[in-house]
Amino acid sequence: MTMALESLDITPIQSNILVVDDIPVNLNLLTQILAEQGYKVRVAPSGRLALKSVESYPPDLILLDINMPDLNGYEVCQNLKADPETVAIPVIFISAFGEVTDKIKAFQFGGVDYITKPFEPLEVLARIQHQLRLRELQQQLQRQNQQLSKQMDLSRQSEAELRLLLATTQAVSRQEDVNSALQVVLRLVCISTQWDYGEAWIPNEAGIVLECSPGWYGGDRSFQDLHNGDMKLTFAPGEGLVGRTWSDRQVIWIDNLASPSSIFINPDRHQKCGLQTVLAVPIIFREEVLVVLTFFRRKITTLDKKMIDLVNGVATQLGALIQYKRTEETLHLTQERYHSIVENAVEGIYQTTPDGHYISANAALSRIYGYSSPEEMILGLRDIQTQLYVDSQRRQEFINLVEMNNAVLGFESQIYRQDKQVIWISENARTVRDSKGKILYYEGTVSDVTERKLAQDQTEKLLLNILPKPIAMRLQAKQEVIADSFSDVSVLFADLVGFTDFSGQKTPRELVKLLNLIFSEFDQLTERHGLEKIKTIGDAYMVVGGLPMPKDNHDQAIARMALDMQQAISNFNTQNDQDLSLRIGINIGPVVAGVIGLTKFIYDLWGDTVNVASRMESSSIPGQIQVTEIVYQRLQSHFDFQERGSVSIKGKGDMTTYLLLGVRD
Repeated sequence: MTMALESLDITPIQSNILVVDDIPVNLNLLTQILAEQGYKVRVAPSGRLALKSVESYPPDLILLDINMPDLNGYEVCQNLKADPETVAIPVIFISAFGEVTDKIKAFQFGGVDYITKPFEPLEVLARIQHQLRLRELQQQLQRQNQQLSKQMDLSRQSEAELRLLLATTQAVSRQEDVNSALQVVLRLVCISTQWDYGEAWIPNEAGIVLECSPGWYGGDRSFQDLHNGDMKLTFAPGEGLVGRTWSDRQVIWIDNLASPSSIFINPDRHQKCGLQTVLAVPIIFREEVLVVLTFFRRKITTLDKKMIDLVNGVATQLGALIQYKRTEETLHLTQERYHSIVENAVEGIYQTTPDGHYISANAALSRIYGYSSPEEMILGLRDIQTQLYVDSQRRQEFINLVEMNNAVLGFESQIYRQDKQVIWISENARTVRDSKGKILYYEGTVSDVTERKLAQDQTEKLLLNILPKPIAMRLQAKQEVIADSFSDVSVLFADLVGFTDFSGQKTPRELVKLLNLIFSEFDQLTERHGLEKIKTIGDAYMVVGGLPMPKDNHDQAIARMALDMQQAISNFNTQNDQDLSLRIGINIGPVVAGVIGLTKFIYDLWGDTVNVASRMESSSIPGQIQVTEIVYQRLQSHFDFQERGSVSIKGKGDMTTYLLLGVRD
C-alpha cells in the first residue's frame, strides 16, 4: 500500500482533515494514508469529542464513521449542519454499512459522499480531493458574490448622491429667493431619504439668533401647526439642537427625542406629532453657517453614516448656491464649481437631441467612448442610434422609456467605442421640456459597467455549473425557498458495477480521468435527450426528465438515454480495454424537487418515486436496465421489454419488474 501511494503524482495539500472513528486501527490507518499525502490530520475517537474538536478548530473536511457508542455519525452530522459556523464543512461518511438506505440516510443528514468499508485508499483520496475542490469553488463563488454586492452598493450610493445633487442644484437655480430654494431642498431631501418633516433655520439680519424659515416640508398636513409654532421661536448660538449645530458647525443625530441626554429643547410638541429621530445639518460657506437644516422621522432610527454622508454632501453643495442668491460674486464661484464637477466627474454627463445628436458632453464621457475630447466625440457621433448602440433598437427603447416616465434609471446597453471595442454602459437620464411641454433635449449620466457585467456573467456561469438554469435564475432573484411538486417525472439511477475493484488498480489521477470520460459522455447524452442531470454520488449517476421545466415524452427520452448509456459503456470498454458494466433502474411518478443548503447549493429530489428508482438500480442485473410496471405500461408500444418476474424490493415487498431491451422496430 505504501509503495502505491508514494508513486502517486499528487500535489501536497495543507488541508486540515478530522477523522472520527471509535476503532483505533481505523484511525491509525486513515491517519497514515492522509498524512503521507501532505494533509494535516486530527482524530476523534467519539462523536462528542469530534464536536468539541470542531468547535475549537473547524477542519476543512470530516471523515465520519456511523456506528459509534455515544453519538452515532448521523447525530454528529446533524449537529454540525444545525450550526451556522459548521454547516459548510463537507462530511464524508465512511462505514461498513453498505445498504442503499444507509447511503440515502447519510445524504439526508447532510453528508456529501459515502465510502463503504473496507475501503480502497486511492478511492478515499480521490473522493477527498474532489470534495475539497468543490468547497474551494463554492468559497470562490461566495467571494465573487460578496465583491459584486459591494460594488453594486457603492454604485447605487454614488448614483443616489449624483441624482439628488443634480435634482437639488437644478431646482434651487430656478427659485427666486433663498426661502423658496430651501423649501425645494427640504422636499427633495425628505422624499429621497425618507424623512417625514423638515425645517430650515437662518441667522437673522444681525446674525445674533436663528429664525425658522417660511420654507419647510411636511409629509402630511398634521405638521402645519408644528411649523407655525416654530416660526415664533429663536435660538442663540449653543442653545438647543439648532443652536448647538450653529455654533459647533457639526452634524448632530439624535436617535430618540425622549432620551434624557437629548439636547433638544421642549420636544413635547414634536413628539405629539409622532416624531422621534432628528438630524441637524449645517450649510456652511466660507466658514460661515448660512443655514441649519433639521430633518425629523417618526420611526426611531439609529445613526446612519451613509445617510449623513449623503445629506451632508448635498448640504456642502448648497452653501455656494444659497450664497449665489445673495451676491453676484458667489454666482460666478458657483458656476465654476458646477463646471468642475461635470468635467472631473467619473461618470459621463451629456445632453442629446431627440433625433440623436450630442449637444454637449464632458471629458469623462468622451474617455468612456474612446475619444480624445468631447469635441471629437460630438463631431464623430452624428447618429447615436446607428453608430453607438450595438443593438440599434436600444436607442428607440431608451426614447420610449424616457418620454413615458420623463426619466430613466439604470438603462444598460452594449455600445461601440471609437475603436469598435464593445463595452457595457448604464444610463440615467431625464427629459427637458419647454413651457408647453415640448421636449427640448435629454440630459443624463453614463457609467462604464463592463467589469460588473463580466463579473455577473462569471457568477451566472458558476451557478449554471451547479444548478439548472431556471433554478439558478430564481436563486439570483433571491427567492428564499425553492421547492416544487411535479406530478409526472422520469427518474434514472445508474451505477458502475465493479468500480471498487477497478479503482484499486488505478492512481487517483487515472481514476478521476476515466470517471470524467464516462460521466462527460453521460452529460452529453443528457443534453442530447433534453434531460436534467441531478448529481453524481461516487460512481453513481442520477438524471431525470420532466423537470424543472415540463417536457413532453420525457419517459421515452429517459428510456433512450438508458440505452445510449449502456452503449456508451460498451464503447468505453472497447476503447480502454476495460470490463465495466452499468446497472440502471428507472421509475416514473410524482416527486418534490428543490434547492437545499445555505452555502453549498444542491438541487435534489425526494419522494417514493425516487426511492423506488434507486431500488430498481440496486436490484438490477449488471449490464441491464430494470424498470417498474408503470414504465413498462407507458412505453411497451415504443420499446421492447422482457418480464423479469417478481423481485423482492426492500421497503416495498415483491414487485413485478421488466428489463428494457431496445427500441421497437
